Amino acid sequence: MYKYIILFMIASVLLGCKKHNQQTGCPSQACTLNFASLYVNFVDKDGQMAFGKDVKVVNLRTKQTIIAKGNPGPPSTTVGPHLYTIATDNNKNEFSTEGDDVELTVTNIQTGGTQTALFKISGGCNCHIAKVSGPGTIVFN
Repeated sequence: MYKYIILFMIASVLLGCKKHNQQTGCPSQACTLNFASLYVNFVDKDGQMAFGKDVKVVNLRTKQTIIAKGNPGPPSTTVGPHLYTIATDNNKNEFSTEGDDVELTVTNIQTGGTQTALFKISGGCNCHIAKVSGPGTIVFN
């Protein structure tokens, strides 16, 4: 009995991925149900938690501003006072499969200084978004 339930569940996932990928023009693939999010942490020059404001994330290929889309619910970019969500799987279609160059600009609340960081983020036909390159932490000078 359990064997049939498991086979049904596997078939449902595979058919679901195939149907979704056919609609987007992507090749068929089996994807996990994980929900990926990309974050960046802000610290000062001494490695202590720092607070950022006016964060702007731009896909340099499309020139479009990226606003992280949460799951579920409205966009939410602030996870904590020093941790920022760059993008989630709900933004996957805003990136190419190979990856796009993305620029993040943030202002230090304490000093008013601005920092810029470059990332490469892939999405598109991949199962999930992924950070191809870029820092996990932005250090304010």
